[in-house]
Amino acid sequence: SQLSVFSFSMSKKQSLGPMETPSSGKSVDWISKLPNDVLLMILSRLTTEEAVRTCVVSKRWEHVWKHMSHLVLDMRKIINSREMLDVRHRVATLMTKVINNHRGHLESCVIDHYPCTMLNTWTQSLTGVKHTKHLILRRHGLMNQILELIDLPSDSFSYPSLTSLSLHEYILKTSHSFNNCQNLKTLKLHCILASEVGVFNRVLASCPSLEVLVLDISCSKKSGPLKIDNNILKLLQVSCDEIDGIQVSSPSLHILAIDQDFSCGRDEFVLTSPRLQFYRNFWLTGTSLTHISYNISQEEKNSGHEEFLVNTSELLRISLAASLSVSVDLLNPREVERLRQVLLLWTRGLMVELEILFKNNNAHGEEKDESPQKKLLEENSKEPFPIAVFSVETVWMHNFSGSEEEFALASCLIRQGTVVKKMMIKTTSLSARKKMEIETAVAKLQALVTKSQWQLTIECF
Repeated sequence: SQLSVFSFSMSKKQSLGPMETPSSGKSVDWISKLPNDVLLMILSRLTTEEAVRTCVVSKRWEHVWKHMSHLVLDMRKIINSREMLDVRHRVATLMTKVINNHRGHLESCVIDHYPCTMLNTWTQSLTGVKHTKHLILRRHGLMNQILELIDLPSDSFSYPSLTSLSLHEYILKTSHSFNNCQNLKTLKLHCILASEVGVFNRVLASCPSLEVLVLDISCSKKSGPLKIDNNILKLLQVSCDEIDGIQVSSPSLHILAIDQDFSCGRDEFVLTSPRLQFYRNFWLTGTSLTHISYNISQEEKNSGHEEFLVNTSELLRISLAASLSVSVDLLNPREVERLRQVLLLWTRGLMVELEILFKNNNAHGEEKDESPQKKLLEENSKEPFPIAVFSVETVWMHNFSGSEEEFALASCLIRQGTVVKKMMIKTTSLSARKKMEIETAVAKLQALVTKSQWQLTIECF
């Protein structure tokens, strides 16, 4: 209710002044009497521009916005990209004043800007003074405008508080600004150009603590392979142009996403990551499409998975088609839930292949009150699993043992109409008796196919 009154007052361009109470007839400014924490919660529902404007409401509100933990400064809301440089400079100066007037540390800051001369000023203030934890810098402009050069001082991104950095549409002249970046856990380079691949190699070598790495990069000329050598990296999303191959060595890598614009050939991509053991990949579908390999982890907290749910959903929205290889332990409730979350990302119904590797180690460190397949079926009665509009042309299942959990998932994909053309099942190397049980399970799956699913075939291979 406080927020409604606040929004109404602002829309009427009235101050948050005294309000008359029915009992006494006296005016009481209830909102301004709220503690700062509550006022900041109110301001968090507004844009940064709206929050800053509250400073003129009264003395009580003059400095409240300066303690906000998140700032989003968007030059596009004030001017368009065709404005002259001096106009862009005046707006950039106003944005600089907002940053300088902010008090305390910033949890996150997003800056969307047109080409200007303030990038160095913003970066130094946000990282060195405001101790921003998550920083996003996005340059925008006309199609015929060249990218903006990042030529920041050495160690610009090495402040301990900065753990996440995202850069969009810039040119990296050197790697100096990334020197000693042991603080960064997440690095995203979108539409970033460098003269040669060595610049990117030096950037990555300066960031040994990365757990999430997103690369959409290109070079002015081919000059050797991109080298990604990181012992704790969990998620890697990559798209590249004018690069002579990629060499990835990462023993902790759980998630690999290759964009449909990936320009490297199969022989030019060298992956050393024992956790990602899949049969299907980017090159086997016969077409260039986004491919994701995901070895679902049972770790309680996994930064790679959380980033995957946010970042990959954006990747899939712009992809024309996609394929997915996933490794999952269906006896682990956490992995089952994560599988469900992953499949729910496909909202465009454009998956070409889905490969599922059933883990057979089945080693768990937690007790289970409810079988995962029962949970799957109960949730399936509430809403479709994965989702009604989701479909895949071919499903490949490896290490199929015919267990109740595996049968529940396979039958769900058939009954929901998720798999359209083929379900290919590869069994594990088992005894003759066990193989007979598997054949019986496959026969039951085949019996689920309806007349309307005349295209669908279920085979063992």
